[in-house]
Amino acid sequence: MEIIKKNDKIFLVGIGGIGMSGIAEILHNLGYKVYGSDLNESSNVRRLRKIGINVYIGHDPSNVKGSSLLVYSSAVSKRNSEIIFANRLAIPVISRSEMLAELMRMKKTITIAGSHGKTSTTSIISEIFYSSHFDPTVINGGIINSFGSNTKLGSDEWMIVETDESDGSFIDLPSFCGVITSIDNEHLDFYGNMKSLNLAFEKYINNISIFGFVAVCSDDQRAYKLAKKSKISKVFFYGHDRKANIMAKNIQNTKSGTKFDIQLKYNNTSKREVKNFFVPTHGKHNINNALSAITVTSNLGVDFQNIKIGLKNFKGVKRRLSFINNVKGISFYDDYAHHPTEIQATLSALKILKKKRIISIVQPHRYSRLKNTFTQFCNSFDKSNITLFLPVYAAGEKTIGRYNSKYLAESIKKNGKKNIYYCQNAEELENFLINNLRKKDLVVFMGAGNISKMAHELVNKYIRLNK
Repeated sequence: MEIIKKNDKIFLVGIGGIGMSGIAEILHNLGYKVYGSDLNESSNVRRLRKIGINVYIGHDPSNVKGSSLLVYSSAVSKRNSEIIFANRLAIPVISRSEMLAELMRMKKTITIAGSHGKTSTTSIISEIFYSSHFDPTVINGGIINSFGSNTKLGSDEWMIVETDESDGSFIDLPSFCGVITSIDNEHLDFYGNMKSLNLAFEKYINNISIFGFVAVCSDDQRAYKLAKKSKISKVFFYGHDRKANIMAKNIQNTKSGTKFDIQLKYNNTSKREVKNFFVPTHGKHNINNALSAITVTSNLGVDFQNIKIGLKNFKGVKRRLSFINNVKGISFYDDYAHHPTEIQATLSALKILKKKRIISIVQPHRYSRLKNTFTQFCNSFDKSNITLFLPVYAAGEKTIGRYNSKYLAESIKKNGKKNIYYCQNAEELENFLINNLRKKDLVVFMGAGNISKMAHELVNKYIRLNK
């Protein structure tokens, strides 16, 4: 493959995805000519167009003409017409993960891996770096509210990257430092079983630079056991238990967030406490996200005063328990939770706000995930007063037997849980909300499909009806 020059055309297939849009923005900001295609209009597509990147809606071989390199998303089939056309013309074709690895070779990298919490952890680490007068490059899996994008091209040596375990490519990314937030039964459609998933995380740990370290959540038993037997010498644990090198203590929930102290305990050193941390989020999982960021940045030499400033300045991530609006005393939230563990964490965090009722609106994501975690799904809604299920967002998958949202709702009701409903479409959901919501209710929309768009449309309609 010839050297790619700044005036060469780089074409991205599936450019509207969160990972691909981030790479497109970085390449564009580096001065490359970036184009791309996607099946649908989206907020990411509109954001890319706004900064001058040409995006075609729909896939057509003619889009690729004149390209020097084609990059494809893991969500795109190898039978895609643009990929086939590029291969026919001998245009180099590489995957998103291969392009990400190439970009990472230019920097000193911190990678964040794990089944849950990666996006928030990446964002908090980035915020602490900025508060400490670093200027890292960031590629994240969600829109960081403080700069309205999931990426930022920085000027210094550091690069902070959220990894993607869904296709196994994260084990090959060049990492100076790493983080494992959790290891859960996620992406089993790719790995097949937990043994293969654990093996992938083991390879990820062993791929960390010998000059760096890996921060691991000791509250997660799978991650802890895996890291304890790792060949890498520097593993730092964080969490809520005594196994942690950095442990949260004296946790206090406030209306605006969480206060806590930390206890430091490293080998051959006495225990030390650092007091008065604050993060403007709620829930044990968000404290762990903050602890992971503290572990990484403090071990890279950032002083605790700057860490505290970074945590306090954290403005959150889009669709991570994002407040939509308050209408007639009813609070509406939008959240990305789509795995039972994430759903339980979100509902636990909302319970802290002490509203009268929590109404959960859930759009399961992928039939395979629903099947693989079905028992967990059935036991995830104890903290929800009313739960409504929308049809599964297939994400290109075919149905799998009886595993659908209606069967899920029926199964939960059979276990004795009341106020469980199945809505066939947005219209049914809208009618239910109009007729059943009360003042002081808290409504949360959860899922990784198109439920966020639906949520904002329904809330806007509810506003109009209550003027």
